[in-house]
Formats: sequence, C-alpha cells, structure tokens
Amino acid sequence: MKKWLSPTQRGFTLIEALIASLVGAVAILGLAKLQGFTLSNSADSRMKTHAVNFAQDKIEELRWFANENAYTGYSGSDNDTPPGVNSNFTRTWTITPCAHSVNCKQADVTVTWADASNAIQAVQLTSYIAGTDPVKSGVMLLRTATP
Repeated sequence: MKKWLSPTQRGFTLIEALIASLVGAVAILGLAKLQGFTLSNSADSRMKTHAVNFAQDKIEELRWFANENAYTGYSGSDNDTPPGVNSNFTRTWTITPCAHSVNCKQADVTVTWADASNAIQAVQLTSYIAGTDPVKSGVMLLRTATP
C-alpha cells in the first residue's frame, strides 16, 4: 500500500480549525453590525429628507401671496405623518419683517420630529420674500418719437 502523505506533512489540527472559525465569526458579526448601522442611517436620512420637503412646501406656499400686506400676522403650525414612517412631523412657521427697514418679510419654517431613539430632531428653513403689489412691480417706459 502506497502512503500519500510524507512524514513532514500533516493535516489541520483542531486548534487551527477553531481559530479559523473564530476569525470567520468575527468577520460575519462585523458585517451584521455594519448592515444595522447602514439601515439606521438610511432611516434617519429618509426622515430628514421628508422634513426638508415638508418645510420647503410651506416656503413655496408662502411665496404665492400677492403682496407683503397679506403676511401681516400670518403664522401657524400643522402636522404630517407620512405613510411608512413611525414619527409625526410638526411644522411651525412665522413671518417677521426684515431687519434694517428692507421692504420684505422673513419666513422661518421649522419642522420637528422624534427619531428612533426618541430624541427630538429639527430642520429650519429661512427665506426672505420681497412681495410687492403686481401693479407696483412693473415699470413702463414711454418713448416719444421726435420729428
């Protein structure tokens, strides 16, 4: 009978196999933790994106007013709970005159919500709106013909 292994060759020992299994297990646990971290950050990003869009919608709505007098005393709040999200978004907005006697209004919109760890998060957008009456916003140039 022929011997296949030389006397200097040997197979894996039990200790080597256990060490290889331990290294593999640590690598798999690291990948699992990375996956959980990625999912958590993805959820946070989705919440922040919705909050910014919610605030931007109000800024765009405020820009539709025809003149700056429509903004007087205009402030308020509302709520939104988008589908597939486990949080309620609260949007508040205030309109204040611009500083330094500039003929405009400052719109501040803040959206707050509780994240997965129940910490309160907030996004704030500020926009300066120079609203004028449509009649006052145009300039007419009159050119007279000279003979």
